[in-house]
Amino acid sequence: MKFLRLAVILPLTICSFLLISSCNDKSEVSGTEAVEWPELSRLDNVAYKVEGFARTGDNASVRASLAELLEVGRAVVPATIPSNTLEPQQVETLMADLANLIEELASEELGDESLSSLVLGLHPVIEKLIEAAGMPHLHGNEGPHDGFLHPVFGAGGEQVGTAEIKLHDDAGDLEIWLTQGGHGGAPWRLPLDSILILKFPDHGKEVALGVRDRELNKDESGNSTIHEGATSYFVFPGKSGMDATWLRGGDFAAKANLVFEGGTTGLFTLRPHVHGDGH
Repeated sequence: MKFLRLAVILPLTICSFLLISSCNDKSEVSGTEAVEWPELSRLDNVAYKVEGFARTGDNASVRASLAELLEVGRAVVPATIPSNTLEPQQVETLMADLANLIEELASEELGDESLSSLVLGLHPVIEKLIEAAGMPHLHGNEGPHDGFLHPVFGAGGEQVGTAEIKLHDDAGDLEIWLTQGGHGGAPWRLPLDSILILKFPDHGKEVALGVRDRELNKDESGNSTIHEGATSYFVFPGKSGMDATWLRGGDFAAKANLVFEGGTTGLFTLRPHVHGDGH
């Protein structure tokens, strides 16, 4: 009888052990740690900002940002490479390309055209490096809707709110969400007849953003944004019929200034949210 019990218990014990081991193996696989590379993330954010200056022909701002760009670029060295990168050999190759570009940017002999060309070539290398490392590509000032965050200042120069501005590269349409105070603040709701003006001084143009409609004013997720007769969400061109084609393209960049009753962002570089393989 004892032998019979052992004969039954032992297989069950072994099966239980194998099942637990199998579960542990799956847990270890599914629990793979995300790749984090702080030095590369900082370089990505700075390079993206400086690339915007280069695309708008703002050479003075490019040169003013060069010291910061070189500092964060030189901090990305082989010793900082995470141990769990996705494609180590590809990362090693791209690191050499990155180091060469950074050193070329350090040359004191660079004219505006050469400097701009190098800056425009830097961010694509960083993007490939991020992809080879297996990291998500998110910029530091991206908001919850994949737009870019810009402070809104009141008449006294103090920050009174934040505007998340999303330009879609494929259609040239714009969405803006307003919040009170800094990022993560409560929705800054304005009357439904409010108009936000986005000015492009270098182009001599401006566009007007308003509500889609006065019933629900749905965002692109299909959610209503109207609360007690007010909204924090505005779009262009909406139903205005205005031309948006000149805002299209993943490489679009322009100096812009958002103005509405209650505040202004001041001048900033507008860049698109890129659909598909972009960021």
